[in-house]
Amino acid sequence: MSKLIKHRGLHNEFIKENTYEAILSALQNDQYLGVEFDVRETLDNIFILYHNPLYNNKLISKTLYKELPRYIPKLDSILKINSDKIFLIEVKNINNYQKLYNLLNKYSNKKLYVMSFSNNIINKLNIANRKYKIGILNYVLNTDDLINKLDFVAILNSLLNDNIMNSLKTKEVFSYGIKEKMKYANVYYITDN
Repeated sequence: MSKLIKHRGLHNEFIKENTYEAILSALQNDQYLGVEFDVRETLDNIFILYHNPLYNNKLISKTLYKELPRYIPKLDSILKINSDKIFLIEVKNINNYQKLYNLLNKYSNKKLYVMSFSNNIINKLNIANRKYKIGILNYVLNTDDLINKLDFVAILNSLLNDNIMNSLKTKEVFSYGIKEKMKYANVYYITDN
């Protein structure tokens, strides 16, 4: 049986991705072991779930939370959802690392996995006494010196092979971009389906 993580929540034509409803639906669905979602920081230092860097042609980082539509949830409202499943958090952009660290550590009872494409973001969130797991997206495109500091990696599915899996045997592995067979039993697959 594949270990599935739902990408941006369980969304459809009526429920937008990265919304409270999409995240809750994925967490309540027995098919998934968890949910992945994107986090950005607004101008007034509110962490929100939103994939794109722009809203109405304005950078999220230059936008106040009150200027955004109400369907865009705050991260803390998502973390309050009662679930023992994985919350796979992709950090897109933030400035207030200490505030995010403090927020995530408040939820030490949750399975929080924090990742980013940015080595800089991951290094700044890899703070002593953190209560969440830390990882990098696209490991093979990042530097090897970071790997020993990580709890997990997320890698494009087409790049997974036996050699890479062997080199990552001490790490949890997440895979995305699933277009072909999910062949490794010990990998969490981030799926849109």
